Order: sequence, then structure tokens, then C-alpha cells
Amino acid sequence: MRRAAVFLALLLCLLWTGTQGEDEGGTGKKEGEFDIQGAHDQSSSQTQMRTDILAELKELRDIAIEHRIKIQRLEQDNTVLETKMSSSEKEVEEVKRENAATQVRLTASESKNAVLETKMSSSEKEVEEVKRENAALEARMSSSEKEVEEVKRENAATQVRLTASESKNAVLETKMSSSEKEVEEVKRENAALEAKMILSEKEVQELKIDTAVSEARLNFSEKQVQELQRVNAALEARMSSSEKEVEEVKRENADLLARVTASEKKSTAFEARMSSSEKEVEELQRENADLLARVTASEKKSTALEARMSSSEKEVEELQRENADRPQVAFSAGLTDAGGVGPFTTDITLKYSKVFTNIGQAYSPTTGIFRAPVRGVYYFRFNEWEHRSAWTAVKLFHNDKMKMGIYDYHDGGGYISTSNSILLQLEEGDVVYIVLPTSFSVYDDSNNRIIFSGFLLFPQ
Repeated sequence: MRRAAVFLALLLCLLWTGTQGEDEGGTGKKEGEFDIQGAHDQSSSQTQMRTDILAELKELRDIAIEHRIKIQRLEQDNTVLETKMSSSEKEVEEVKRENAATQVRLTASESKNAVLETKMSSSEKEVEEVKRENAALEARMSSSEKEVEEVKRENAATQVRLTASESKNAVLETKMSSSEKEVEEVKRENAALEAKMILSEKEVQELKIDTAVSEARLNFSEKQVQELQRVNAALEARMSSSEKEVEEVKRENADLLARVTASEKKSTAFEARMSSSEKEVEELQRENADLLARVTASEKKSTALEARMSSSEKEVEELQRENADRPQVAFSAGLTDAGGVGPFTTDITLKYSKVFTNIGQAYSPTTGIFRAPVRGVYYFRFNEWEHRSAWTAVKLFHNDKMKMGIYDYHDGGGYISTSNSILLQLEEGDVVYIVLPTSFSVYDDSNNRIIFSGFLLFPQ
């Protein structure tokens, strides 16, 4: 602005000088001794020259003002771009902080999953221990077919629950792997975004350099205008040179205008790239929000799985307590290795002397009697086998009451065999035994053809 004021002051001085000369020329004509026609021609020529010079100077001034306005606009645009760049950098920092928070939450989720896996391993060991106990119980109760089936169904149910738990853990691990891959993808996208931001910063620096160059050229143009003002002081002697310099100034101004236009195009391209960068930041924020939602869902699923694991552990502990507190009663015994037993003239209690299993010592091989140690529901199974006589039979007694009898007829070839089972509700001290009726016989040997077995289903 100071240079423009100096430039206008010089123009006013030049105009005042020309006006003063015209006034002096007019006074000389009135006083008298000059050629009026020659003075008029000279004054007209000088006036025309001054008019042309003033027109050129006004045009130069307008061009300079227009360039300064454009440069001011460029500076304002650069200020806006720098503000947007600062905002974009803040958004990038915010995204980085969100990614750091997401990473912390993922680490916490992985720690929880590790704890869950440890608890799962412990639960699996406990389940394996229960399986071993059930296997021992199954081995000790091998003679009881229905109890074996019940234990198998319970083990199958346990296996199904364990398989479902393992499947859920596998799904959880798969989802966690997917989450880790998505986090890695976000990191890579953030790295690409940082690279783009660095490139944008470089372009801003280049734009600043171009602006500085434009300012330098404008300063140079102003210096040339000052030089033109000095040339105009000697305009009458160097008119031809002044016109050439004006043309040179025009060409330089045209070059400056072209450079300013190119700078505006670069600014437009930079704004477009900034818009693209902002869109990418928004997309990254949306992806981070989606990732955060997925991580939150994964944490909720982990919490649910942890709750279910706690419930499963409590059930296992309850089952272990029940198994520990429940009385264990089971027996299985074979009749004899001596071969035939009977017939007798009276009913006799069969003494199954080959004891295979006698948990709780409720069965006596000496008397052949089972005595209930606790009140509850018991399962019993017995059979008969014979190949010598026509008829065979045995009976099961509860205390002094016959509850079941089995009979079979030998038709003259091979052997006969019959079996049956029963559930009885016994009081503590009740007895159960097998009786061979009068005139009937059975046969047993080392093949253990005749078995008497039973066990406690549940106490009451």
C-alpha cells in the first residue's frame, strides 16, 4: 500500500508539472512574440504524449492492483488450507488415539480369553476326572446292562455339552483372529493415510514456495514500475525506450498472471486432494467405529461364555459333591464253578460265591443275601442256566416275599437260559436274595453262566 501511495504521488506530481507548463505557454502567447501555431502544435503533441503515458500508467496500476488482490486471495486460500490441514492432522491424531484404545481393549479381551482357556482346561481336566470315575463305576457295574446304558447316555450328554463348549471356543478364537486381522488392516490403512498426509504436507510446502516466488516476482514488478517512474521523469527525451520497457512490463505481467493462474490451479488440486483425504479419514473413522462395535460384541460374547463356563464349573462341582455324598452300593457275583446245583427236597437260598464286585460290602457271599445299607431305589438282575433236566427255575425274594420268578423248559437238546431284572424300593436293612425251588436245578461253571447283581440307583 505504501508503494502504491508513492506511485500515485508521483503521478500527481507529473500531472501538476504538465498543467503548470500549459499555463506558462498560454501566458507567453498573450505577451507576445512567439509563433502561435507552432506553440499550439507543440502543446498538442505534449498533451497527447502525456495522455498516452497516463493511460499506460493507469493500465499498469490496474494490473498491479489486480495482481495484489489475487495474491491476497491466494494468501487467504492458503490460510484456509493450512486450517484444514491442522484440522485433518487433529483428526488423524484422534484416529490414532482411538486405534490405541482399540488395541488396549483387544489386549484385555485376549487376556480374558486366555483366562477362559485356562478355566476351560481346568474344567476339561475335572470333566476327565469325572469321566474316569464314571469309567471306573462302569467297569465295576459291567454286569448291570441298564445302568451301563444310563451311564453311557449321561456320558454322551456330557460329551455333547463339552463338544458344544469346544465349538463355541473355536468360534470365539476364529472371531478373535478375524478381529486381529481387521486391526492389522486398519493399521495398514492408517500407515497409508499417514503417507498421504506427508505427501499433502509436501505439496503445501511447494505451494508456499510458489507463493513466495510469486511475491518475489511481484516485488520485482514493483521495482520495475519504480524504474518506469524514473524513466517517465525523462519521458520527453526517452519516449521510445519507455514504450519498449512498457511492453516488457506487459510481457512480465502476462507471465506473472500465467504463474498466478497455475498457482490457483494447484490450489484447486490441493483442495480436491484435501477433500479426498478428509473422506478417507471419515471412512477410517467409520471402519474404526465398526471395529469398536465388533470388539464390544466379542467382549459381550466372551462375558457370556465366561458366565456359562462358571455355570458349567458349578454344575461339575455340584455333580462331584453329589457323587461324593451319595452312597456307593453295587455288587455282582457268580454262582459256582462246581457245575450242577440241585435238585433239593426243599427250597434253598443260592449262595453266589464268586464275587466280582462288592462296593459297600452290602452282599454276603457266605449267606447269598444282599442287605440294603440305606433307604433308596435299587436295581437287581439275575438269571438261570441248565442243560441236564427238563425244568429249571429261580425266584427273587424281598425280605420274605417272593417278587419275581423265572422258569424254563428243556426240550431235549442244547441248554435253557432265562434272565430278568427288577427295580425295588428298599428300606435300610431290607434283604434281597435268590431261592432255588424244590425239585429244580441250575448249572454253572468257570464260564460264569449264572450271575446275580444289583446296585443303588439313588438314595431317598
